Amino acid sequence: MNLYGAWSGSFTEILTGQRPLGALVYRGLFMLFGLHPLPLHLVCFGLLIANLALLYAFCARLAHSREVAVLACLLAAYHAHLADLYWNSGMIYDLLCYFLVLLVLVLYFRIRQSGHYPGWRQNVVLVGLYLCALGAKETAVVLPPLIALYEWIYQAQPPYSWSRIRRWLAGGASFLYWSVPITLLFIVHRTTGGSPMTANPDYALHFSLHAFMAGWKHYLADLFYGIRFNSLAVILLLTLLLGLAARTRRRELLFAWCVIVVGALPVIFINPRGLYAMYVALPGWYLYAGSLLVLTRDGALRYLPGLAQGFAVRPDQLALFVAVVALLIPLHWHRKPIGYLAVADNDRTIRPVLEQLARQDRPLPRGAKVLFLSDPYPIDEWVLTFMFRLHYRDRNIQVIRAKVWPALAVPEVRQQYDRVYVLDDAGLREAPEGVHTGVLNHNGY
Repeated sequence: MNLYGAWSGSFTEILTGQRPLGALVYRGLFMLFGLHPLPLHLVCFGLLIANLALLYAFCARLAHSREVAVLACLLAAYHAHLADLYWNSGMIYDLLCYFLVLLVLVLYFRIRQSGHYPGWRQNVVLVGLYLCALGAKETAVVLPPLIALYEWIYQAQPPYSWSRIRRWLAGGASFLYWSVPITLLFIVHRTTGGSPMTANPDYALHFSLHAFMAGWKHYLADLFYGIRFNSLAVILLLTLLLGLAARTRRRELLFAWCVIVVGALPVIFINPRGLYAMYVALPGWYLYAGSLLVLTRDGALRYLPGLAQGFAVRPDQLALFVAVVALLIPLHWHRKPIGYLAVADNDRTIRPVLEQLARQDRPLPRGAKVLFLSDPYPIDEWVLTFMFRLHYRDRNIQVIRAKVWPALAVPEVRQQYDRVYVLDDAGLREAPEGVHTGVLNHNGY
């Protein structure tokens, strides 16, 4: 569906449509490689690896600890309930958005930690990357609030004075001067434009406490591998994480909590979906967990000096890393089949069709009419049309399904079709003469 939309539209339609950056990636790869899936998956896995590298830089700059960053990357390297990101190339939008959001944050942190405010050239780059992130997926709107929270948590130094506030307004807020109006205009356009996303029931906003709690319970159960949270447990967890950050006075924990909560806001009030929808919020969880592991280990060693004295070259770091690996591998391995169930049906119903189309010798005429007497797809699914038009590179091919239009599949009008197919567990094949929907012949069709 995504690939067909990117290929069939004009460049103007793509650039003015929803999520144009991902559509351009689809279109470019299709122009170069056709329907071969490997290049697209290589791009997706390249982004996954790049996102891990950015997560390392993100955590290292916030926690000022390479160990915290490595532990965060270890936790982020795999999650069975993120199978969509590893298998489904339709997640290109999420991968691009995560990459660009973290890239802007890391670049901004680097500028501010050098003791400077972004100059106009740097702001042009940062705002340009932010626009690209918005063109990848709508969850990028979390970026300006996170920049503002970073300034408050890391850069605001008491005592406050009017001169210091004026200096920050003149320099530190320069990125926000551009990004906040862009964000507001983007939200208005996406929710009230000519074809608002919220008109789609899957993206309709439900601003209520019930929807808020239902969203958190759903995503926390996914994140923690099936552990169920009730409303009280959700409140206690978020309060505990915030309280621990305040008690330890660790700025990275406080900022991680902000990433967790702010990152969830774009999706928490719409119908729940897979854990991938929380992808932009996950760096907060990884940073918090990595920092908490190190703090816990250091606290234990502080109270167990006899144990610490035996470590000549700090093997405690390696021991903690190995302990986390030993915990994660069996946990992920146990949950992996559950995550794979989400994508197995797509592979089973789409791959055989494309493979058998590639083996067919007879070409279809331009604008051909194709009839399917049977197929396994839901009535409202258009994937057969997309596959045929993409395979033959013909936007005008018509795919008629007897499941949807029984009256168009009667034997009297079959000669009007250029090709008649049956698609079932045996695969894709042309239907013999005399076969029509609802009738079985001696071959079992």
